[in-house]
Amino acid sequence: MNCSVCGKKLNKEGKSFCCENGHRFDIAKQGYVNLSRKQKETGDNKAMVQARTNFLEKGYYDFLRKQVAAQIESLHPHSLVDIGCGQGYYTMAFAAPEKYGIDLSKEAIVYAAAHDKSTQYIVDTIYDLPFANGSLDGVVSIFTPLPWKEIERVLKPGGFLITVSPAKKHLIELKEQLYEKVYENKEEREDVGNLVLVDASVVSDKKRVDDVWDLFEMTPYRYKSPKEGMERVRALKELEVTFSFLMKTFRKKSL
Repeated sequence: MNCSVCGKKLNKEGKSFCCENGHRFDIAKQGYVNLSRKQKETGDNKAMVQARTNFLEKGYYDFLRKQVAAQIESLHPHSLVDIGCGQGYYTMAFAAPEKYGIDLSKEAIVYAAAHDKSTQYIVDTIYDLPFANGSLDGVVSIFTPLPWKEIERVLKPGGFLITVSPAKKHLIELKEQLYEKVYENKEEREDVGNLVLVDASVVSDKKRVDDVWDLFEMTPYRYKSPKEGMERVRALKELEVTFSFLMKTFRKKSL
């Protein structure tokens, strides 16, 4: 882990992480460290984190968590970072001796660090990762924007990236409640730069959801849905919903 101010290596000294240039980052009582240079809090707020936590803890996405964890285990990483890790629902299930979770939402990281002691959680941007060039075996990105250049920079040659994104039919029934005209999600399967796609699979399940509003609150649709559609969703007692994800594994070319 590197200093977000000067880029030098951070060493743990008591209850802080410090670099040779004297920059110091205190470890919070929950165990996370805040490396962000932003003064204002950003990322998901407390209400958003709570809605996502309420939904995820009911196990709707447990099948996905198991699939991603199994894929990681098969690759045997020593060092791994989950970017945009949120409250650590997926991160805590991943196996690696050196494991990090990073997110710009302090609220999410506070929750993650309090519930998962197997991971070093970090408040920071994913667009300027606090890791040295070629220092990590693996990166995981679940429903997170992809800073491709940064991912490529921090991965070792031969290192892997696992991404999870919505597949074609993901949440189709919820979208039918929200919009007059519904579009299926695109499924892209392409190499990116020096990251070569080596595996892609669709992971799906269909479940009856009785907390539809919490599901809606943790989707991007909460920002761009018509009022009438939102009212229909708020009125729902339950809904049969398709959960469908495209899981991809990339390998960084060995130069």
